[in-house]
Amino acid sequence: MAWIGQTSNSMYPRLTIQFVTGIVAVLAAATFQGSLWGAGDWEQEALLLYNSGSPEINDLRARSTGNERLKLYARALGQLHALPMREENALLAKETFDILFESNPNDQVGMASAYYLARITHKHLDQPDLEAARSAYRYIFESYPSRFFGELAFLKYLLIELYNEESTQSLSDRIASLEMLGDQLTIPDMIRGYHRAVGDAYLGYELSEKKAYEHLKVAYEIKSSVPETQVELMLTVAELAEFFGEKDVAIAALQDFLKAANGDDRRGEVALRIAALNSK
Repeated sequence: MAWIGQTSNSMYPRLTIQFVTGIVAVLAAATFQGSLWGAGDWEQEALLLYNSGSPEINDLRARSTGNERLKLYARALGQLHALPMREENALLAKETFDILFESNPNDQVGMASAYYLARITHKHLDQPDLEAARSAYRYIFESYPSRFFGELAFLKYLLIELYNEESTQSLSDRIASLEMLGDQLTIPDMIRGYHRAVGDAYLGYELSEKKAYEHLKVAYEIKSSVPETQVELMLTVAELAEFFGEKDVAIAALQDFLKAANGDDRRGEVALRIAALNSK
């Protein structure tokens, strides 16, 4: 390809395999919007996602008045995200999440607790158990189809599978299995995250530029409420679109970049690239 593999000074640096940051930003933003019980279905469940020990957990505590399960859930989140992070705090939180999940695994708090139990195993222990986390994420996805924490768990499962160096399956076989599962997703932000992760893997592992483009184009077409998190995706899609002869897609992605990337030092080069494409 014309642009892939250029130096770090290029407007289109070589893609590196990384966590899907766009969806994290979207879900974090969703945490602060609206009343806990004022949204619908998965949006309502998304309001139970907290990624840090922020003041918003205090707001959750305040809104838990009269709801004992929500009160216990807020307490467990506070323990889990207390700074400095310690395994002993995570284990205290785990005790509460266990109680909440075992008493009712099917309400919103129960599903959220199942997710955080998997996260504790994955990220909050001194010696994380990757295989146990992988199994837990798979269980949550299969147990809660089309639900927020079920589909979020799939994205975690997907990343473990993509970058599992100890797997006995080939990477191509793993991706094929993940693609069958990914087709079951229903929530736009999750669908975008899935396609972006798989597209990144196809490109980063140099497996198939065509399949990478197919996935990344789908991810790009699902617009984000936080477009600033998608600027690298826009550039990658533009590069691949030009390579595959889809000039209009390339121009649109570069124009979206200019709208989203205020202050980015690549704006001048992007504007020149748009002019060059328009002249063809």
